[in-house]
Amino acid sequence: MIDSFKTIKKYLHNKDNAFTIFLFHGVIKKKKFQIRNYNNKHLKIEKFKRILEYLKKEGYSTNFDDLVNKIKNKKKFKPKTFLISFDDGFYNNFKNACPILEKLKIPAIFFYSTDFIENNSLSWIDTIEYLFEKKKKKEVYVEEFNKTFKIKNKASKIKLLDLIRLKVKKNFKINIDDFLTQISKNLKIKIPKHLNTEIDKKLNWHEVKKMINNDLFTIGGHSHFHHSLGYLKKNKIYKSQIKKSINLFKNRIGHKLKYYSYPEGQKIDFDRSIINELKRYKIVSCPTAIAGYNKANQNLFKLYRVQL
Repeated sequence: MIDSFKTIKKYLHNKDNAFTIFLFHGVIKKKKFQIRNYNNKHLKIEKFKRILEYLKKEGYSTNFDDLVNKIKNKKKFKPKTFLISFDDGFYNNFKNACPILEKLKIPAIFFYSTDFIENNSLSWIDTIEYLFEKKKKKEVYVEEFNKTFKIKNKASKIKLLDLIRLKVKKNFKINIDDFLTQISKNLKIKIPKHLNTEIDKKLNWHEVKKMINNDLFTIGGHSHFHHSLGYLKKNKIYKSQIKKSINLFKNRIGHKLKYYSYPEGQKIDFDRSIINELKRYKIVSCPTAIAGYNKANQNLFKLYRVQL
């Protein structure tokens, strides 16, 4: 589990003429599940507020436009410059995070997957967590690992979930939809099309547009389906997924995307051809989810972000 304040102190106090982008996913009122959100992808409101108050006191906030302009024009950053970013498209960003950001006058950029907005759909890993939360069986056979796992208690479930995250995200030979179907079948639990809990509900287009109209907030793309662009490239559909997400923002709310972020965001999840495809649609920058602080001359398509 991430020690948020230890991580912040490590990366905020960076070298002169550098900056840090912090990555969040969700902000919730309270935890309601045993297994779901076990890794604190959705932080409690109180903790999120303490983090922002600390950052505001210790550092200098910036917005994404200013950050990009400084890099392009080779201008200096103040020490301890930071940017707040969110991925995916959870409604709790709009409901819980934005009011706190507004009160503290801290800008942020939000990268959203369009299928989430269109259909209130679930990511594959959130679906796996849901299945494990609901499971009644004491074991599960995972075909891709050719092994039966005992899942008698919370610790054993989390251990298997960590293994799935590690193995499946790195193995593009595994078909994610087939993997979900197989786990669902073995656990004898139906996969939901959408859920409306605080850690599941996504924004709609009306709410996204309201955020765009707020000068503090910037909206970027995060693919259509929330699959790794590296995975989609192997399956030869990454171009259509990029195109679809960009066109949906334009057609639904008249918003022309300048910024994007790679789903999953590790080295395996993007390459030069993916970057070139994003540039073809006039995307200016696309940060990763690889931890680190950024130098003033950082490649705009290889920006580091620190997950909290």
